Amino acid sequence: MRSEAKAAKGTELKKIGTYLLMGTALISCPCHLVFSLPLVLGLLGGTALGTALAAHTGLFVAAVTAYFLVALIGGSYLLSRLLKDAENSRGSVSSSGRRKKTRAFGGRAALGRRRSRAKKLPVSWHR
Repeated sequence: MRSEAKAAKGTELKKIGTYLLMGTALISCPCHLVFSLPLVLGLLGGTALGTALAAHTGLFVAAVTAYFLVALIGGSYLLSRLLKDAENSRGSVSSSGRRKKTRAFGGRAALGRRRSRAKKLPVSWHR
């Protein structure tokens, strides 16, 4: 029971981390810097941090762009892991995304039984 609770908590933490990384990557996207950089400089105007950012804008843009790439790659990796874990917990899935037919999920034995029942039904039931 404890291991299931730990696994659920770990999954929730991964989900929160994924959302945080992807959200901050969206905010720090270089195409959004056109709008967010003047906003940040305006809000921090008159402070030491605002002065430093205004003096070293190129360095700030490079750092934010590097963070964007790291956050995007990390968030994508975590998201793919979450999706893979979710698929594994639901059952076996083939590479095409379709569920593999096993006996537990209606494999050949179950299909054979269905066909034999369908043959016994009257013709009007097939429409």
